[in-house]
Amino acid sequence: MLGVIMTCVAIILVGLMVRSSRSVHADLKCGDAPMHFDDGLVVTWAGPAPEEARVKLGNGGIFERVEQVTGPGIPAGYPEKYLENLRTSEVFNASMAWTPDELVRWQERHGIEMEPEALSVFESYLDNGHRIFMTLVDHPNVSDPGSFVACSLVLQRAVIVFNGRRQDLFLRSYFHSARTDSSEYVNFVPGGSVHYSFKTDSVWFPLELTRLISEPASHVELDIVTPEEFDEGLLPAPFSAQTSGPVLLGDVKYQVRRASAVFRVGEDQHAAIPDFRMALS
Repeated sequence: MLGVIMTCVAIILVGLMVRSSRSVHADLKCGDAPMHFDDGLVVTWAGPAPEEARVKLGNGGIFERVEQVTGPGIPAGYPEKYLENLRTSEVFNASMAWTPDELVRWQERHGIEMEPEALSVFESYLDNGHRIFMTLVDHPNVSDPGSFVACSLVLQRAVIVFNGRRQDLFLRSYFHSARTDSSEYVNFVPGGSVHYSFKTDSVWFPLELTRLISEPASHVELDIVTPEEFDEGLLPAPFSAQTSGPVLLGDVKYQVRRASAVFRVGEDQHAAIPDFRMALS
């Protein structure tokens, strides 16, 4: 899920860092329990990036420009519960891991104990030439942070600019953090974006961690920007083509087409979900 896969771990802080053992159910996955950090709560967010990618935090302005063509980023049929009291959060303290041990130690510093299945997915990415992007995300304040044990990326939203040689991936995922019994939950989304830039000969979006989320489904909405309009038949299943049209980025005119999919997952459905890959020729 950048689509990338990110781990979201929540943390609250009251003067001191509070540490506890929380398991991680990955999605670019969020760590599952919020904890204290500085004067509020945070979750961890981690996911794969191509080895040579430049990764930085951005302001998210590209979403506004592209959505003038493709429409709102929230898809039709998206559950209303995930929009209730939706908060905007800040992303900060980003870093990279090159080995499983570096990822595990970083999660442990934030009170997260990684589950074997989640760690195995990250290890697979590392073995196949990726590295792991890691950052903290502000979590809305709640009365009992320790009872919030399930964080899921319920909407993976991205703009992908691809010219046949290089891809710029702008990621903005929507988080849903809940108590075990779902009696209380909060929804939040970064105000900016995570920006990957890397050489590639095909469009890529990470999805393998999606199968480990706690919620019944994860929605994926990709706005794919290319020099010329691509044939919707090139989209891999289960993605379907939506709105398309011209978009101006800087002084260059591109074509954008939205690709949408819903992955029915949840606690009892751990079937493999391959990354999104699409060659234009």
